[in-house]
Amino acid sequence: MQLLGLIGELNRDPAVHGILVQLPLPEQVDQTRVLDAVDPAKDVDAFHPENVGRLVQGRPRFLPCTPHGIQQLLLRRNIPIARSNVVVLGAARSWASPWH
Repeated sequence: MQLLGLIGELNRDPAVHGILVQLPLPEQVDQTRVLDAVDPAKDVDAFHPENVGRLVQGRPRFLPCTPHGIQQLLLRRNIPIARSNVVVLGAARSWASPWH
């Protein structure tokens, strides 16, 4: 698969500091295999099993970008979020996520 080859090249490239796989992937692509192929130290979406484990332990290497980006937007705009319930909705098809 070309995508796995590209991820391997990016993993080995010292000039590449982060890799983000845009989801959802086409149905014929094994999403788990692709996400697992990303070097955990470059997995800026925190989808690699190692990074999910670190997140669950409260020792994240990276924070998942969408919820963290939304939180930063609210904080930087001085929008109070204490004691708030927040839901992030997307138009992507359903897929297995550690946050469901």
